[in-house]
Amino acid sequence: MRKLLLTIFISFISISIYAQLKTISGKVLDDQSMPLPGVIVKANGNTNVTAMTNKDGNYSLQIPEVVKTLTFSYLSYTSQTISVTGKSVINVTLKESVTQLEEVIAVGYGTQTKANLTGAVSSVSVKEVEGRALTSADQILQGKISGVTIVQNSGRPGDDNSEIRIRGVSSIDNNNDPLVIINGVQGNINDVNPNDIESVSVLKDAASAAIYGSRASAGVIIIETKKGVIGKGLQVEYNVTGSMVNATRLPNTVDSYTYASLLNEARANVALAPIYNASQLELFKNQTDPNFPNTNWYDVYYKKAYMQNHYLSLRGGEKNYKFSNSVGYKDQDGILTGTSSKRLSYNSNLNGSFVKNKVRINLGLVGYSEKGKELISPTSTALAEISGSLPTAFIQSIDTLTGDPNLYSYPGRFLGAMNLGGGIENKLNSLNSRASVEIEPVKGLIGKILLGNNKLKTDYVNFTPRFYTSGTYEETAINLRESSLEKRNSQSDLNTFLATLEYALKKNKHDFKFLAAHERLEMIYSYDAGSVKNLSSNQPIFNYGDPTSPFLSSAANETATASFFGRVNYSYAGKYLLELNMRRDGSSRFADGRKWGNFPSISGGWRISEEQFFKGLKKDVYLKLRGSWGRLGNQNIFTQYAFADQMSGSEYYAFGNAIVPGRGTIILANKDTRWETTEQFDAGLDMILWNRWNITFDYFNKKTYDILARVTIPPSLGVSVLPYQNIGNMVNKGVEMSIGYNAPVKADKINYGFTVNASYITNKLTSLGGLSYVDHSTTNRSVVGEPFSSFYGYKVDGIYQVSDFTWQNSSDPAVPHENRTYVLKPGMPNVSGVMTSPAPGDIKISDVKNDGVINADDKTLIGNPIPKFQYSFTANVSYKNFGLNVIGQGTGRTDAYMNGNLIAPYFNTTGPLLTSMVTDRWTFDNPSDKYQRIYVDKGRDALITSYNIYNASYFRLKSVQLSYTLKSSFTKKFDVSRCRIFFNAENLFLISDFPEGFDPERRSTNVTAAFHPQVATYSLGVNLNF
Repeated sequence: MRKLLLTIFISFISISIYAQLKTISGKVLDDQSMPLPGVIVKANGNTNVTAMTNKDGNYSLQIPEVVKTLTFSYLSYTSQTISVTGKSVINVTLKESVTQLEEVIAVGYGTQTKANLTGAVSSVSVKEVEGRALTSADQILQGKISGVTIVQNSGRPGDDNSEIRIRGVSSIDNNNDPLVIINGVQGNINDVNPNDIESVSVLKDAASAAIYGSRASAGVIIIETKKGVIGKGLQVEYNVTGSMVNATRLPNTVDSYTYASLLNEARANVALAPIYNASQLELFKNQTDPNFPNTNWYDVYYKKAYMQNHYLSLRGGEKNYKFSNSVGYKDQDGILTGTSSKRLSYNSNLNGSFVKNKVRINLGLVGYSEKGKELISPTSTALAEISGSLPTAFIQSIDTLTGDPNLYSYPGRFLGAMNLGGGIENKLNSLNSRASVEIEPVKGLIGKILLGNNKLKTDYVNFTPRFYTSGTYEETAINLRESSLEKRNSQSDLNTFLATLEYALKKNKHDFKFLAAHERLEMIYSYDAGSVKNLSSNQPIFNYGDPTSPFLSSAANETATASFFGRVNYSYAGKYLLELNMRRDGSSRFADGRKWGNFPSISGGWRISEEQFFKGLKKDVYLKLRGSWGRLGNQNIFTQYAFADQMSGSEYYAFGNAIVPGRGTIILANKDTRWETTEQFDAGLDMILWNRWNITFDYFNKKTYDILARVTIPPSLGVSVLPYQNIGNMVNKGVEMSIGYNAPVKADKINYGFTVNASYITNKLTSLGGLSYVDHSTTNRSVVGEPFSSFYGYKVDGIYQVSDFTWQNSSDPAVPHENRTYVLKPGMPNVSGVMTSPAPGDIKISDVKNDGVINADDKTLIGNPIPKFQYSFTANVSYKNFGLNVIGQGTGRTDAYMNGNLIAPYFNTTGPLLTSMVTDRWTFDNPSDKYQRIYVDKGRDALITSYNIYNASYFRLKSVQLSYTLKSSFTKKFDVSRCRIFFNAENLFLISDFPEGFDPERRSTNVTAAFHPQVATYSLGVNLNF
C-alpha cells in the first residue's frame, strides 16, 4: 500500500512538471543571413536543457516554465542571451566575435595580430562603410584614421585622385604620396573598386614601413581585396545604387545690372569714364530688352547629375580551393555640362592548395577600363573662363554676317564646340595582375615566389571643331574659332619579382618569426603625342589637318630597383615584443657610388596587462606601450636620370643668317644626388577597456634629411631646367589620438558605438644648405625656421581711410577728379615702391621693418597652408533591423591664398563679381575695413598680401546613412538570404567662414575660381545576398 501511494505521488509530480514545459524553436543566422549549424542553445537557470542547431540553422527544445532566458553560443561569435517570456519562436542573428586583440592586420609582406603590433598601424574594415556611394577607394579612409589627411580636390567624374598625406609632408619638390600595395603588388589606390576591398591598413611610422625602404618615406597603404570562402557554398552578392549629384557650393555672382553699375563705379575710382549710361543701366535692371541680358554662367554650365553603380560578386570554395570574382559598373554624369565617366572594374582571386596543403598557389587580377569626357581645352581652362564670364554677355546671339541666330558668344563657345562634336575623350585601362606559389616543406618554413605586373594605358583625344563666336565677352566682333586635334597615348608597366623565405619557431615562452627576401622592380614608360590645326572638316581625323601644322613628340624611360631585406619578430610570454627590420635598396636613378641605401628599424612593445601584478589589479583591461625608430628613403624625384646631362632635340641655333635646329643640354647632371632620408621616432599606447573602449595615443618626431630641391644657377650656363641638389632638412612633430566605444550587443535593444580621431602636427624647415629660402611660386616660399611652402608676402593692416590723406584739386575727396592726387599724411610709411598713387579704400601695407619705407624687405610669412589640427568622428546606431551611420571631419585653422576672378573684383579689368565681396566694399559712404574699394587696376591686385589670405578651417558632415535589413523569413521566400535597403548622403553640409562658392577642403597653393566644385551625393540602394 505504501509503495502504491508513493508511485501515485511521483506520477502526479511528473504530470505537473510535464504540464509546465513549453517548446521554443527558431533559426540562428550569421550577420550575412546565412544559417549557422552547431550553435549551442542553453536554457539558463537550474536546468541542463540544451539543444544544437542543424545544418539549416534550425533548433527546437522544451524548457520548464521557470526558465526565463536562453543563451546562444558559437565559436568565434558573440553569444546572445534572450528573454523567452511570451515567445514560442525566437530567431537570432549572431555576429562574429573576433576580439580587437585577435584582429589580423596586413603589414609589410605579411600579417600580424593587433595584440602583437609594435608599430603605428591603423586599419579600416570595409564593413564600416558598406552602402556608401563611393566613387573611389581613397574615400574609405576619410574621417577614419588619425594622422591621415585626404583632400578631394575635385568633384569631376573620373577625377578620383585625392591628395593623401600621412603625418604631413616630407619633401619639397618631390612626391609626398604614400606607397600603395594591392594584394602584395604596388599599384594605385583607385585601381580597386571600393566594393572589392576587404581591409585597408595604413603604416604610419618608420618602423612599420621600413620593410619597404626607399618607397615608403611618405607612409604605406596596404589594400587586401575580398577572397573566397570555404564551406558556405556559392555566395552571390549584388549591389545597386542610384544617385543624384549636385554641387556642394557654387559662387553667388551679381546680376548684370549690379555688375554694370559697379563697373562704372570701379572706373570712376581711377578717374575713368563710365561704360554704361543711365538708360542702359535701366534696361539691364528691367530686363525688357533682349539686347541687355542677365546671364548666370554657373546656371548655364552646371546642373544636377545622376550616377548609377552596379556590383556583382561570386565567392565560394571547397577544401582545396576558394575563389572570388566580381565585376562593377559605374555610369556617372558630371554636374559640369559635357563631362561624364563610365567605368567597368573587375577583381578575381583564385587560391588552391595541393600535397596536403604544403603547396599553395594564388592567382589574381584587379583592373578597370574607364572612359571620360570633358569640355574642349583642359577642364581647368574652361572653368577659368566660366568664372570670368560676364552676366552682360549672351549665350547665343545673331551672326551679323550670315544672319544665323545661333552664334555662340565667347564664353558660350564650349557649348558650341560640344554641339559640333568637340571635347576631350580620355580612356584609361589598368590591370594589376599577380601569381604566386608558396611551399611549406616542413611546418613553419614557407618559401614564396610572386610575380606581378601593374599596367596602365591611356588614350587622350582633344578635338576643337571649326565654328564662329563673338569676339570678346562683350560681343564686339565675330571670330572664327580655329579647329585643332590633339592625340596622346602612354603606357606604363611596373614589373615585380619577389622571393621570400619565412620561418616560425616556438619554444617554451619564446616565439620567433624570421623573414628573408629579395625583390626587383622595373618601371617601363612610353609616351607619344601628335597634334594638327586648321582641319578641313569638323571630324577628328589627322589627315584633315593643315600639313604645315603637325607637331609630334615622344618620350620613353626605364628605371629599376633591387632590394634585399629581412625581418625578425620576437615575443617572450606574450608580454615583451621586439621587431627588427633591415632593407638595402639599389636604384637606377642615382650615379655609381650613390645607388644603394640602407633602411633599418627597431620597435618594441610591452603588454603590461599580461603582467601578473596588473592582472591582480584589473580584469578585462588590455594595456600596451610601444616604441619605435626607423629610417626610410625617397627615390621618387621628378627625373629618372639626375646623374646625367639631359638633351633636347628641339633647340635652335644661329649659324650665319639662318636659324637651324639642333640638340642642346636642358638639364645639367648632378652625380652627387642621393636619397632623401627620413628618420622617425614613435611612442605609443594602446588600451582596450572591458572590450568596449579602444584608446590609442601616439607621439612622433619625423625628421627628413638631404631633401632634393632645384637651386638657382647662373643663367650663363644656358640650361632651362635647374638641377636637383640635396640641400634641405625638415621636421614634422605631432600627436595622434583615437578613442572608440562599442556598447555590448543586446537583441531588441538600441546598440551603438562611436570613434573620435584627432591629430596635431607641426611642420618646420630646418635647413636649406646655406640658403635662407626657396621660392615655389609667386605666393609660396619655403623659409628656414618656418613651415614648408608657406604663403609669403606683405602683411595688411586694414584699409586706408580718408583721414590718412591730404588731397589736391577739389575740396571734396569723394568727388572724382581726373587730376586729383592723394598724398599720405606725414608719419605714414612711404609705399611708392610697391603701390602707385594709393587712395582711400586701398589696402594698407604694414611696415614690418618699422623703417618708414615699404619695400621687398617688408615681406613676411602671411599664412600656413598645412593644417595643424585635424579631427573626425564616426557613429553607429542600430535598433533591430534599422541602422544609422554618421561620419564627420574637419580641420582647425589653416590658410588659403585666393585671388583671380571673383575673389579680386575686376581682376582682369572686367570680370564677374562675387556678391559677398562687393556688398560690404569700401566706399566714401561705407568706410569698411573688411573689403577694399573696387577699381579697374590689375597691377595693384597682383601684390601678394595677407588681404587674400582666408581661414580654411571647416567642419563637414561627410556621410549619413540610414539602412533597413528585411527579415530573413520574408526574403527566403524569394531565395534571397539577405536584403538591405539604404539611403546615403555624402557631403551633406559644411560649416566654414570660407568665401561662398569655394570649398575649404579643396585648399591648394593658390586657390582661384578655376576649380571643379565638390559634389553632394544622395543615393538609394539595395544590397542583396543569395
